[in-house]
Amino acid sequence: MRRAFFILLVCSQLVAAREANRFFVPENAAASYRETYGEQATRRLDGLLVLMEGLVNADEEQKVAEVNRFFNQVAYATDRVVWGRDDYWASRLEFLGKGRGDCEDFAVAKYLTMVQVGVPEDKVFLTYVKAIGYPDAAHLVVTYYAAPGTVPLVLDNYKKTILPATERRDLIPVYSFTADDLYLQKQQGLGKRINRKPLKNQKKLKAVDPEIRERGRS
Repeated sequence: MRRAFFILLVCSQLVAAREANRFFVPENAAASYRETYGEQATRRLDGLLVLMEGLVNADEEQKVAEVNRFFNQVAYATDRVVWGRDDYWASRLEFLGKGRGDCEDFAVAKYLTMVQVGVPEDKVFLTYVKAIGYPDAAHLVVTYYAAPGTVPLVLDNYKKTILPATERRDLIPVYSFTADDLYLQKQQGLGKRINRKPLKNQKKLKAVDPEIRERGRS
């Protein structure tokens, strides 16, 4: 009887802890995820949620470094290998579920996670570059601006160390974007904002990854 009470108490505490977490995946989506991808993928997702929870009150530098480190543990593979198609933007759940992905998957996962843990949206961009000396020259990275007008830091899956853009001579910037803004890019800082219809990739960014939610937000 005492053992049954203890088990019930532990279970109730786990449920209460889960309910107190800021970031979560709805139960139906979590169950479907586990069934589709298995226990190892579920542990990867749980690791991300724990990381996000722990970064909410961290300083900005730590948020950037830890998010970059976490996702750079995932293996690289092309969309053709993973999804059987040439261009697919995976959500974070799909990326962690498969345990591998291409540069868009790394960059989008880092971008969305940094914003969710509190890095200001006007400091973080997705940046298309030409990668020199790599098998795939068309490459997507995240650029982070610690302050307006400064040289951005580059979060990349090819070279895992975060470096200023001016030290990444292997990357030639083309343009930076968020879901709402588009800029011509330069190594020394954010370039000129372009007023034009949204790019296809901006629409993809808006459509991807609704699964990880925050309490108090729809």
